[in-house]
Amino acid sequence: MPPRQLNTADERIAALLDFVRSHFPDAPVPALASSDASARRYWRLRLANGETRIIMDAPPPGEDVRPFIDVQERLTDSDVAVPSIFERDTEQGFLVLEDLGDCTFFQWRHGHSTNAVNARLEEAVRLLGPVAGSETSDLPRFDTAMLNREMDLFVDWYITHYHGTAFNAGQTDQWQRLRNMISDRLQTMPQGFVHRDYHSRNLMVQDDRLVTIDFQDAVRGPLPYDLVSLLRDSYIDWPEELVSKLQEVFWQQCPPDLRARWSLEQMRSDFAWVAVQRHLKVLGIFARLSIRDGKHGYLKDLPLTWKHLQKALAQLPELSGLAELIAPFSPKDQGRTG
Repeated sequence: MPPRQLNTADERIAALLDFVRSHFPDAPVPALASSDASARRYWRLRLANGETRIIMDAPPPGEDVRPFIDVQERLTDSDVAVPSIFERDTEQGFLVLEDLGDCTFFQWRHGHSTNAVNARLEEAVRLLGPVAGSETSDLPRFDTAMLNREMDLFVDWYITHYHGTAFNAGQTDQWQRLRNMISDRLQTMPQGFVHRDYHSRNLMVQDDRLVTIDFQDAVRGPLPYDLVSLLRDSYIDWPEELVSKLQEVFWQQCPPDLRARWSLEQMRSDFAWVAVQRHLKVLGIFARLSIRDGKHGYLKDLPLTWKHLQKALAQLPELSGLAELIAPFSPKDQGRTG
């Protein structure tokens, strides 16, 4: 009999159990392993031989497993470690994946020495070489429209809903002008494969490798983007000296012809521009997750994200107007920095 926590009257649960029975008739009912910021859930299935698998449960039409499959193949071709796919039902939205355990880099760093953690972080930076070089044909472009939609989440959810206020006409005009300036600048940067969520909670630590997950939203976009996601993580405040060192590690990995026209100084400036765009988006997403989706745990991560945004803005005098525009809207509990 299914355990009580699985409501078989729920159509999605019934579909999950049918999928499991069709591929693993002798396996017990799976147990919930985790969920994420989307509607996806992950179930752990123990097979008769003692091995385990993870079932990605991505309910359509809101979720679609096909981009995950596509990007998984691109990263595999670049020798980037990603979870293997054993079974799939693209119409129903189920995948059977390799079980990588529960130890993310975010969790693993607790109880390990600073040197060990820093070495793992550098390993994650070095992995961005093959990630960035992955095939980008037919991937969505991180174009101006997409960048602007992401930044508008900041106004729509963080300003309007979280802070309960609204920009007046003059502020809206200023916001749109500055937002467009950011998007235009990001389009001028070197472009490549972008994971879009390459950070401590999407890297699984195993004995001999880091495995990348949650890559289904990959695009072709600004080359520094994944480095920003990692080194300006909304969940970890890495020391500035370490960030500076690893920026150089990343730059040194770039092909010589790229480094010839994209100096380390220019890369650091581009890093700050990308950070502004990403942190504006993340503040909006965290507010939306709380207000719309009832996932209030992300509110505790607002202060660190805000801190990262302010740090980036301080490096960009061209965006002093944006710094002034948003200055009154710091997180309500700015003392909690993760």
